[in-house]
Amino acid sequence: MDSSTFLPLAFLINPFASFTSAFGPNGISNLVSGPSTGGGSTCISGHITLSINTPGIKLLYEAPQDQMAVTESFVELFQVDSTFGAEVTAGGPSVISGDYDIFVKLCLPSDPEILAQVKTVQLLTHGATLDHTYWDIAPGYSYVDVASAAGYATLSYDQLGVGNSDHPDPIQVVQATAQVAVTHALVELLRNAELGGYRFDKVVGVGHSAGSTLTQGITTQYPQDFDAVILSGTSASAASVPLTMAAFNLINANTDPAPQFQHLPAGFLTQQSAAGIQFAFYRQPNFDEDAFRQQVAHKQTNTLGVLLTLGGIVAPSTEFTGPVDMVNGENDLVFCGGNCLYPTDQNSAALSIFYPAASERSQTYIAAGAGHSIAAHKSGPDSFKHMIQFLQDNGL
Repeated sequence: MDSSTFLPLAFLINPFASFTSAFGPNGISNLVSGPSTGGGSTCISGHITLSINTPGIKLLYEAPQDQMAVTESFVELFQVDSTFGAEVTAGGPSVISGDYDIFVKLCLPSDPEILAQVKTVQLLTHGATLDHTYWDIAPGYSYVDVASAAGYATLSYDQLGVGNSDHPDPIQVVQATAQVAVTHALVELLRNAELGGYRFDKVVGVGHSAGSTLTQGITTQYPQDFDAVILSGTSASAASVPLTMAAFNLINANTDPAPQFQHLPAGFLTQQSAAGIQFAFYRQPNFDEDAFRQQVAHKQTNTLGVLLTLGGIVAPSTEFTGPVDMVNGENDLVFCGGNCLYPTDQNSAALSIFYPAASERSQTYIAAGAGHSIAAHKSGPDSFKHMIQFLQDNGL
């Protein structure tokens, strides 16, 4: 740990101590401390209030109130000659502005000697219908723990409109640009030692699926935010996304039996069945069934506000010159149609398209036998090992 890093003394002495007093006006509220789900890290979690002011789109669309309307929206969005997206996004620019509570979870090595050497934090951004638990599913399937063991801090969080974070208007507020604004604000707090007083020398962006799209959007709009990025579950093709949406059979979340969804207004959507989640995200028999059940139990929401605006943040990151690691499951259905090596290596294609100025020390990796949810597959530990090795190879 160099002299620029501040870690509260109470944490070094007692990793589970309460140290609310260390947090300033941008600190964590409702603070909880304890071990990671995987058991190999010490974590603090709670809410942080972020002020967002970012351009959006006035969507000419009302949240569907019944299942027939939800289904019809996707039928029209994905038909071959669809004009649905163009019509809905024709309302012109808007401004998304407000203060929103975002759930964050900061995890650090439990070993004091390793903790003292921490200099890099990884900002972990989950995918659509997932939440922060994707990165810390279970013992043996926790990227958080692998990162901690290698001497890294991690900050995972629930995106706006997801999990324990605020759920504002799902159409006009929970849009892709708002998610980018949240991620960028978290980077600034990490850079400026305003998240509990922790200061890190380096910040690495790690994304999965739609979280990779958001991370890549950061490197396009704010190329200085990250020292490196690791993107998993993504490619330059969206050809199989409609098939994924059909498998999900998205429903208004408040019609799902899960009690955490009952208070949500129409427009927050979730998957109807475990079978749909398996179809889109998993490859039998190569996944851990307990990890799969954990993801089903923690299924989360998505909104048409995000789905209709996500394409607007996709553009080559021509000014990002740091190292990039592209990681995909061999059998990712969502972004590779079930084969990320056909008709060519989709990792290499995405790297060349999205990161033309990336460092020559960039890498790609195919997770053997894995579907879209790489972390829950039996090859997940090997994928994690590669991701850590990539950072070490680049001196991070």
